Amino acid sequence: MSGNFLVRVPEGGYEQSRMPTVQYCPTCGNTVTKTWFSAPDRFHQRSPLYTLVYCTSCSLVWTNDPPPPCEMTYHYGADYHRLVNRAGETSPKRWRRHAEILTKFKSGGAVLDVGCSSGSFLAALSGQEWNLYGIEMSSNSAEKAVARTGAKIFVGDVFDAEFEPETFDAITCFDVLEHLYQPRATLQKIWQWLKPDGVIYLFVPNIRCWESRLFGSYWYGLELPRHLYHFSPNSLKALVGSVGFRQEFFQTPPINYVEYSTRYAITDLAGKLGFARLVLPLDSSPHLAWRGVRKLIRITALYAFSKAASLAGSGPAIEAVFRKVI
Repeated sequence: MSGNFLVRVPEGGYEQSRMPTVQYCPTCGNTVTKTWFSAPDRFHQRSPLYTLVYCTSCSLVWTNDPPPPCEMTYHYGADYHRLVNRAGETSPKRWRRHAEILTKFKSGGAVLDVGCSSGSFLAALSGQEWNLYGIEMSSNSAEKAVARTGAKIFVGDVFDAEFEPETFDAITCFDVLEHLYQPRATLQKIWQWLKPDGVIYLFVPNIRCWESRLFGSYWYGLELPRHLYHFSPNSLKALVGSVGFRQEFFQTPPINYVEYSTRYAITDLAGKLGFARLVLPLDSSPHLAWRGVRKLIRITALYAFSKAASLAGSGPAIEAVFRKVI
């Protein structure tokens, strides 16, 4: 493939048949599962409940009976995409750091960013020894990525992308695997696309983190029903390892979702007390005074909490690099 272009998926998008009925753990095959808890979509403040179940063997958690793919557009919406895009555009340090970590394991070649959005990570690799590719569901975001980076972007579902086997030296997947109906099948596809000794770089929420234990159903990382699978260090290692990858790098970085989780809890309490909305929406800009208070909290209590959680392997996200082994 050469030149700057968009390859589009055929009309229809996701197929409903791609949503499997999960009657056993998709990682280890264990048939013994238990109910964890139920919670609503707190981002949109909708009332329907979604039930989480977990594997008693490998600790993988998933959403039982999630909405079918044909209904998922409703559960994202403009507000959600606006928040995600804004976060991606305003996190240059994050993307530079991701680029630095990747180059410790691969210094160049063909790289594919699955779920590349508007190309923030690919932009961090521009000018280096990389041939840039991406997969993105949103055509608007894909067009921005192409204009920004010159990358070759496939628009559509990962299973519709027709890359040749052993095409890529590295494949990245940031905050994407938890959204997929078939994460293991996706990893198998990625394994096929990687060259021998190629690497996959993953970033997902950590369901077994301190924050999740503290906030329970209010934890921001749940993102029901958009997050279909919820990984712990053990379950992620088991899943990726079962496909044929070897672990190279694994950590829970010092970040936190405490502010968003607290807002969810306060908003719910406000509703129970009869207030329509007590806190600011997630994508609004706070007043100057509150920004100062929030910054002070971030550089003191939240920074200390994040560092301690990371060192204990209990940060709210998992960051890992795995290598394809033959």
